[in-house]
Amino acid sequence: MNSARSWLVWGVAAFAYIVAILHRSSLGVAGPAAAERFEVQATLLSTLGAVQIGVYAVMQIPVGVLLDKYGPRVLIASGAAVMVAGQVVVAVAEDLPLAVAGRLLLGIGDAATFISVIRLQAGWFSGPILAQMSQWTAVSGQIGQLLSTVPFVWLLGQVGWTLSFGSLAVLGAVALVVVLLVVFDAPPGGTPPTGSIDLPEGWWPRLKTAFRQPGTRLGFWTHFSLLSTTNVFLLMWGFPMLVDALGYAPGEAAGFMSIVVFTGMIVGPILGITTARFPLRRSTLVLFLVVLLGGTWATVLLWPGHPPTWLVVVLLVVLGIAGPGSTVGFDFARTFNPLRLLGSANGIVNIGGFTAAFAIIPVVGIVLDLVHTVRIQAGATVDLYDWEGFRIAFTFQLAVLLLGFLMVVRMRRITRSRLREEGIEVGPLWQAVANRMRRRGN
Repeated sequence: MNSARSWLVWGVAAFAYIVAILHRSSLGVAGPAAAERFEVQATLLSTLGAVQIGVYAVMQIPVGVLLDKYGPRVLIASGAAVMVAGQVVVAVAEDLPLAVAGRLLLGIGDAATFISVIRLQAGWFSGPILAQMSQWTAVSGQIGQLLSTVPFVWLLGQVGWTLSFGSLAVLGAVALVVVLLVVFDAPPGGTPPTGSIDLPEGWWPRLKTAFRQPGTRLGFWTHFSLLSTTNVFLLMWGFPMLVDALGYAPGEAAGFMSIVVFTGMIVGPILGITTARFPLRRSTLVLFLVVLLGGTWATVLLWPGHPPTWLVVVLLVVLGIAGPGSTVGFDFARTFNPLRLLGSANGIVNIGGFTAAFAIIPVVGIVLDLVHTVRIQAGATVDLYDWEGFRIAFTFQLAVLLLGFLMVVRMRRITRSRLREEGIEVGPLWQAVANRMRRRGN
């Protein structure tokens, strides 16, 4: 455990996740090109992003169950193969229905990757570092996001749709081969422990057992709250907002979106260390981040006229913090579930942010089209993607964030009640700090 081979296996699995994120986020920076290629408006264009995210969310439960049965190696390799097929379809698509079919395949393959890498970590690592590995995996995914915001934007502009998306398919094939050669579920001759509780037979009873753990549901709502708007921005509407609504050049917009990525790469390890050191304060951190995210979005949307560049940068930094913050949800699942249920538990958690994004993305497209139509009928001459339309459409995100905040509060109360039943006293943060200082004084 924690050997050089452990890091090699994790590194290859993380590479597969980087490629999966590149597949996932490639459409987010290709929105204007997709609208031109398929000749569609915002409502129909949003189906490309919504289909992939919706399928990703729906597949989390089946993937979690299959992960508990077949292990991470099979799931990571299978996901990579399906994503290669999906990206080939997207590359050759000349009309929207075929592109939607390709994105559907991408969603299915993508769904198998992240939670499988999270599960793989528990087979190869042990001790305090395990609490930080989820953040390191999330940080590795940010590299895929970065590759989509700068190199892929450049490639798309240079060689066009078919060759650029075809190149992603080739990269996916490389990831598949390397995974098959290097990745295994656990060290030779070693079987990871399965926990101390009795586990029911059958996938449905196991799924219910994982869901009943309050930490699993707290993880779901953490993920729901903190990843929703980040997904919406990075995967679909951020690039059109920056370029068409706020008037930044495509190169500038790509640079702005990379701020989200770099912030996540810096903040992720810090959050991993913090949650490992203060495991009973994780929910307090989550609530603070939800308030920060909602407050920043409200400030941007309520700003008179176009928000200034400095405020846009603040929003991007906060989105970059929220992404790694959502990964705390998997730490809740890990600490409340035995290893043999971790695939199912992680699947439940991972539904959160993608379900919320699946709800938001089409609403934004519908509202953009509706606002544009109403203003045209009123005699105004406006572009489809103008800032006033985005301002109205993005307001829906605030309702989603409020729901997430309230549910985190509720599930935290239930989770803390369970901890107290097990003899673990959990009080306010100020009380914990006071007790720590008092002990040091003694």
